[in-house]
Amino acid sequence: MISYEPTPNYFVHTAEGMPTMPTMHYHNSYELYYLDAGTREYFVEDRFFEISSGDFILIAPNIFHRTGTGYSVRTIVGFTESFLNKYFTSTSIIHMLKCFNKIVVSPPEEMKHEFKSLMQHISSCKNPVDSAMTLGFLLQKLSHCTADTSYDNRISMIIKYINQNFATIASIEQIADHLHISKHYLCRLFKNSTGVTLIDYINTIRVKNACDFLENSDKDILEISELCGFNSSAYFSNVFKKNIWLAEFVVGEESHRAAEADGSDPHRPCRQHYILCHEAAVVSRKVI
Repeated sequence: MISYEPTPNYFVHTAEGMPTMPTMHYHNSYELYYLDAGTREYFVEDRFFEISSGDFILIAPNIFHRTGTGYSVRTIVGFTESFLNKYFTSTSIIHMLKCFNKIVVSPPEEMKHEFKSLMQHISSCKNPVDSAMTLGFLLQKLSHCTADTSYDNRISMIIKYINQNFATIASIEQIADHLHISKHYLCRLFKNSTGVTLIDYINTIRVKNACDFLENSDKDILEISELCGFNSSAYFSNVFKKNIWLAEFVVGEESHRAAEADGSDPHRPCRQHYILCHEAAVVSRKVI
């Protein structure tokens, strides 16, 4: 499963221990992940990284990511563009956010103490103006650092193939044959690295794209299910329900109301029902 997590306009969270993120997720904010101590494995979109003390992970909105394995002390800073808009000009914001063109930043050894002090200060800020000014300065500093481009290319190849071919993938064997590896090795490598199975990931990508069609087109359910790689609307319906958490008390009532209005069968899933399911899931903070 992959979860969608709406976030506040700004937050800072520090934790210590061996937390494991059970699923990949994405959210509507920028995320700055700073590893103060320890080591972590980090999966971002189609890349798999191993990071160590002093490293930053920079995650733009709506990017799949997951972390796990190893003891760590870390700080996460989350913020939206609307937060930055309150304190900076549009030109300044463009320059600040350039650092998110990178994923991993490993500051030079001589700058690590400065970055650590900045993160300690941002964690102790007591008012939004101080927080914004410190964040802005931090983002500018990160923009001038060199990106660490080392990652596990095997996982990247798998994810890229799925993302580009999700609509036509008929079996796991198809992916294994394309990459010239065995099906068993492929499944084990993917699950160990990402925390989700290949089938779950493929279906999640398909449902996410289906949600995009629902929101941005007037295509019917049958057409959307075919465009996203589902061999039937019934199978699409089953996968959709498994991936989307349904707020039944909202969706059920609204779906029946919509059905009564157009004279359709309230028990048969329709396009409006899927849209309502998706919207209710977003509001309830748990969608694909």
